Amino acid sequence: MSLLSLVRISLGEVGILPGSVKMVSTDNLATITAAGYLNGINNGSVISGVQLSPSDIIECLYSFNVSTGAGTFTLLTVSISGGLVTLSPTSGDDSLTSAHIFVGNASNVATDVAMTGDISITNAGVTAIVAGVIVNADINAAAAIAYSKLATLATGSIWLGNAGVPTATALSGDATVGATGVLTIANSAITNAKVSASAAIDFSKLAALNSGNILVGSAGNVATSVTMSGDATIIASGALTIASNAITTAKILDANVTLAKLASGITPSHVIKFANQLTTVGGAAAEAFTVTGAVGATDRAFVQIVNDGTGNVTVLQAVVTDNTLTITFSANPGNDTVFNYQIIRAAA
Repeated sequence: MSLLSLVRISLGEVGILPGSVKMVSTDNLATITAAGYLNGINNGSVISGVQLSPSDIIECLYSFNVSTGAGTFTLLTVSISGGLVTLSPTSGDDSLTSAHIFVGNASNVATDVAMTGDISITNAGVTAIVAGVIVNADINAAAAIAYSKLATLATGSIWLGNAGVPTATALSGDATVGATGVLTIANSAITNAKVSASAAIDFSKLAALNSGNILVGSAGNVATSVTMSGDATIIASGALTIASNAITTAKILDANVTLAKLASGITPSHVIKFANQLTTVGGAAAEAFTVTGAVGATDRAFVQIVNDGTGNVTVLQAVVTDNTLTITFSANPGNDTVFNYQIIRAAA
């Protein structure tokens, strides 16, 4: 016989509340449940200083191996008759419902219960986490869960939120992605609206352009490489050359050819500034005509009789003063002498 320990945990009251005692023995169940097992240690119901009572439940670890610390657990009840103490398995046996466990109840008594909640257990002691019970709060912030633990993801697919649920989705539209992470933009996917106004795309990114060619919109509104021709040509450095004989009168803006543009040897000393045909008023041999803009200091006049009138006059003198041309005739020209005049000015 080897009773290693017998310790009271709590007191009880018959019919109301069981007392709790813990016991460890190296003996087997048959030995410790034999009548008088504990009496062999001490007389009466006082065993190793523990007063036993019929209300006690003994949590017994029997067949205990001191070397390994292993033993078998059971609950025992106490009966005392004529001072003889007898221990019996509860309900007449020490059974535990398959896949159940002993859990201390509110009265600190080991009780047969089924494991429920987030974990289940088999009668082989194998535990399993119940499906759907792991929530975000259960996962450690530093868990660093390996990607291999995620559900299977088809090649080229990515995880996308769908109504709040991460969903495996194949990337499509303007781009696709391969299993190595290489993203490919689809042909014709880049439109003008997708290019930033400040993109500043390098010229080197444009298609090859033949030396000296330029881009011109085709009839189909497509930028097309063409050679400049017609009235001008251009070379790779950007130098544009107007073709010989390309400039015609129609292409010159009025009043925009200066004397400096004329060839050497034909540049005039004077140019005609004003010209007109007038008819005399008569009354005196000298008659003044208004020529707005005439400058007396620099301008010179030429006068030619077109019709000498009834007086058959000739021109004796033509003098230019500011804004005025004064002609002196050989006599009173009357009101029917017609003449042409030209006022010239030194070429600038």
